[in-house]
Amino acid sequence: MRNQTKMELLAPAGNMDCLKAAVQSGADAVYFAGKQFGARSFADNFSEEEIKAAADYCRLYGAKSYVTVNTMTLDREFSALDRYIKVLADSGIDGVIVQDIGVMTRIHQLCPSLPLHGSTQMTVHNLAGVKALERMGAKRVVLAREMSAQEIAHVIRHCTAEIEVFVHGAMCMSYSGQCLMSSVLGGRSGNRGKCAQPCRLPYRGKDGAARFYLSLKDMSLLSHLEQLSEMGVSSLKIEGRMKGVSYVSAVVQAYRSCIDSMRRPNRDEEERLRRVFFRGGLTDGYFTGRTGTDMFAFDKPDNPYAKNQKDEIPLPERKIAANANAYFAEGERPSVTLTSGKAKVTVTLDTVLETAQNSKAARAEIEKQLRKTGGTPFRLDTVTAEVTGSPYIPVKITNQLRRKGLEELAAALSKTDGYPFLDAPRLTACRGTVKEALCYTASVRDAEQFETVKKYPFYKIDVPIHQVEQEPERYLAEKNRILLALPAIVPDGRQHAMNERLNRLYDMGFCALRAENIGQLAWERPFAIWGGHRLNLANSMALHQLSQMGAAAACVSAELNLAQIRDLSRGLWIEAIAYGHIPLMVTQNCVLKNIGRCPCHGVEVICDRKGNALPVVKDGADCRSVILNSIPLYMGDKKEELRRAGADSYRLCFTVETAKRCDAVCRLYFEGGTFSGKYTRFHYLKGIE
Repeated sequence: MRNQTKMELLAPAGNMDCLKAAVQSGADAVYFAGKQFGARSFADNFSEEEIKAAADYCRLYGAKSYVTVNTMTLDREFSALDRYIKVLADSGIDGVIVQDIGVMTRIHQLCPSLPLHGSTQMTVHNLAGVKALERMGAKRVVLAREMSAQEIAHVIRHCTAEIEVFVHGAMCMSYSGQCLMSSVLGGRSGNRGKCAQPCRLPYRGKDGAARFYLSLKDMSLLSHLEQLSEMGVSSLKIEGRMKGVSYVSAVVQAYRSCIDSMRRPNRDEEERLRRVFFRGGLTDGYFTGRTGTDMFAFDKPDNPYAKNQKDEIPLPERKIAANANAYFAEGERPSVTLTSGKAKVTVTLDTVLETAQNSKAARAEIEKQLRKTGGTPFRLDTVTAEVTGSPYIPVKITNQLRRKGLEELAAALSKTDGYPFLDAPRLTACRGTVKEALCYTASVRDAEQFETVKKYPFYKIDVPIHQVEQEPERYLAEKNRILLALPAIVPDGRQHAMNERLNRLYDMGFCALRAENIGQLAWERPFAIWGGHRLNLANSMALHQLSQMGAAAACVSAELNLAQIRDLSRGLWIEAIAYGHIPLMVTQNCVLKNIGRCPCHGVEVICDRKGNALPVVKDGADCRSVILNSIPLYMGDKKEELRRAGADSYRLCFTVETAKRCDAVCRLYFEGGTFSGKYTRFHYLKGIE
């Protein structure tokens, strides 16, 4: 375990008032977003001028500033991204928080010395994922909120990157907040910074009861600080860029006090946290490795305390320690030297001091006047005044000297040279000649679906790894077509076993797999790797990076429209989903256990407010839930549009379909016909916000 001297307390800021409140309340660092490329677009956020001012303010107080550039980014936005990164580099911020691997690659190209932090939305939940980001240049990784203390500690022991964990605030139901439900149900993409918060809405089970089955209580790890310190966690992150000054100040003050004395919170601190925000109570999230119904706020939250709390939460005033040494001599210009930390400035006025006609100025009075720092951010701990001869020293001279000196000291503390910015070439769209025909790939969940699908000329067929292990003889004849589909989440506790499973299957002749997480792109054996849609690949730079990491093909994000797919540069084989109940979220907590049913041996549903039945299935053989879209995507009559967009293959995803239904859908794509039942074009034609 690495030595840990100090844990950084990292606070959120949706505007400048919140940022100042965080710093004044004792935050070591603050994270915020600009007006673009931030995952909380409904916060006030910061203009380019405010970003510079915010970074200066943080440097003045010795705090760090991190900017979120954590949205899925399109090819057409990269010119704006390049210019924006130049703004961030010039501002001298201390790091950029990123979720898109294409964006991370581009920032590292343009500004290799600007520290990169991998966002929690990258769903990094094991050591392999951290190592992958380290190779991409990440200095810090924000781990998935679903990880336990044991899992976090394992990662810290075996990596060199700084590890940041969420310790307080709202919890997304979807693993790491990587979710498509908002874009489907609300028309706004959470991956694009416009989450409609569908998990905070009521849903119905088969019993007809409408409750908030997807709404998790807020987390608080205030009682686990000593353990977090012993583990070697680098940064403790508070969620809340959509919340106000009172919330930020109260939470930061509570954590600051407990960290400094390394103690558990007292009753008053716990009560204050409840008063500033309350969603059915606080839990320790997944930190202890537990899941269950006690983590949910099934009833609509009613917090009478959270309104108009600004006056009830006193904001502390933090002063910066400095020292002053002034010099006054008749016939000379007065000067003062000020020091604070590593900063040192000397200020000399233009006024030449005359000889006093009456009495020499008292040193004690001069020093008293110099100490009046008033509304400045400073306090002068040590003040000395050297007086030579009998100079006449008007009060206004002393005040002017102090004011100018403190202004220059503040400027020195805030000063930055920024980061060198390179003129790196950017990948441009070069799709080349559109193919005359596309090939087909498919994914199945069970043996019956496979037996149906294998009759058709699919180039590759995804089969869950546990299905192949159970009956390898069923799949051996088609081993060259099989992609071993891995679970979206493979914790470190199961990584060794997964390695052994894959090695056995490789020795049997299965040599290709589907990766749904960047930690799944490197294995002991040389598998051909096809990237899955959960990688959220939305731009040419991301596809290029995936190719550099060894992938042979990739399924692009399901949130792209046809024009955005057309923009992608050729780099590796591109799949586009052409059929299926699109997975909307993977959940660590079992959705249907909340209403007394477990989908381990079948398919269950929850219904939204409009009566749409959302199927819920297991994530492979794991005890995690996958919520699917209520109606399937169908593009059988729009294959030409997909071809012209530049896709290399159609992907048909079978989940809840019977074997008979699989056969009918396959015939439609290979032989033509009319689709029966409701369907959606998902985002292909209209796109999303």
